[in-house]
Amino acid sequence: MDEQKNTYREYEPSLNLKPFLHCYWAYDTPDSDRGHTGSNPIIPDGCVDIIFNLNLPTQSECFVVGPMTQPIFNTKNNLFGIRFKPGMAASFFQSPIREMTDQILTLNHIDRFKTQNIADHLANSTSPGSKTALVESIFEQMLSGKPGLERRVQFAINAIESSNGNINIQELTHQIGWSRQHFTRQFLNITGLSPKFFSQVIKVNRVINIHKDQKCGCSLGDLAQIGGYYDQAHMTNAFKKITGLTPQLFFKNI
Repeated sequence: MDEQKNTYREYEPSLNLKPFLHCYWAYDTPDSDRGHTGSNPIIPDGCVDIIFNLNLPTQSECFVVGPMTQPIFNTKNNLFGIRFKPGMAASFFQSPIREMTDQILTLNHIDRFKTQNIADHLANSTSPGSKTALVESIFEQMLSGKPGLERRVQFAINAIESSNGNINIQELTHQIGWSRQHFTRQFLNITGLSPKFFSQVIKVNRVINIHKDQKCGCSLGDLAQIGGYYDQAHMTNAFKKITGLTPQLFFKNI
């Protein structure tokens, strides 16, 4: 891969923000590649992102990408993002997260801060460290004292993630002590996804990460077995639903 095009980087949040945030990230492309969407889509991961478009002077803006149920392609460059852990954006936004599902929304204000000012400061920052320091200070003020997730939904998210998506949702519902309908409704409100779909997202992303780590050392049949699928065809159907591509096509472009 051309190193010049490998412009996506992730940065860890502070200990105070780790309960809420998965990471900060930065993305940029060379001038020659601007507008290029790349070969693979951005696929659902169960997270909500706040993203600053840092193209000065006329395009600085802030927008929110809600939890996705389908893949999307990025056509923007020079971005800086804050990625919430699954469900944790509910501590930040007043509206149910389900209202953001598959939405890209312009955000004019973050709490008492004008996002235009934040975007301008980020665009003029010369290093990743200065960008993360700026966002850290703002988000520490905003998220200080915020409550955690509803404990039963937090338990469900943790159970689904720790099982790598291989958990019986009906049994999980019984453990929580809610009806299936109430559990699904609460999970949707807080994460933007149904428990079943969130499990599918976790499974597919795990297989993708295993493939990256193995560097094609596993066959598709092996990956299907490791991922907890009935067979390779079952995994292929899941990949098409989450990524829009077969595993063969998706892995080809990693």
